Amino acid sequence: MATRWKADVAVRVAEQALELAKPHTSKLEQRLAAGFFDSLKTDAAIARANGDVQASRASKRAATVSQDEAVRGGSELVNALRGVIRSGAPNDKALWKAFGVGTLVKPSVRSVSESLSTVLAGANKYPSETAAVGILADDIARARNLLDSIADVDADQEAKKVTSKQATAQLYAAIDRLSNNVTHLARIARVALPSDVAAEFAEILPSSPKKKTQGPS
Repeated sequence: MATRWKADVAVRVAEQALELAKPHTSKLEQRLAAGFFDSLKTDAAIARANGDVQASRASKRAATVSQDEAVRGGSELVNALRGVIRSGAPNDKALWKAFGVGTLVKPSVRSVSESLSTVLAGANKYPSETAAVGILADDIARARNLLDSIADVDADQEAKKVTSKQATAQLYAAIDRLSNNVTHLARIARVALPSDVAAEFAEILPSSPKKKTQGPS
């Protein structure tokens, strides 16, 4: 597969090609697909907006950070509440089981969400026992809010992943079209225009990396 041009290179080459083509539009257009030059302009604009892709990636990273914070907060609360159950009701194994005491909380969305759900279910099943060990309604509300927050952040992050992938795919597709179309334009120029003019189109194309050849031993 040919090396893909960088976005800034694709924009520069496309703009140079469009400028070179202006005096020879009629000769070139009759050999090119309808809307060829408009397509070049559109794809150059997409490549020029490479900053939108970078912003999308930054947004995805920010969502990941927010999700990490929500997961960490949920994990800390679950462990703290289970610690209270352990010390406040050392002999109530049913309460321990209901709250998942002794179960490891992994630092993942699924594990923390399941652990928070377990704690909420335990508090709902044993409200008086939960209150007796010192866990308040505010603590349970906090657990519920964290569970909801993790679910919201997870959905938001997944949406941003899709947006980032779409933006990157759109950029790469535009760059590939620019590479193919400008190269084709340069070859059309060799046929349609004087050699010195055609050479100008060829000169704006990025040079491909040369393969190393082994000389005679």
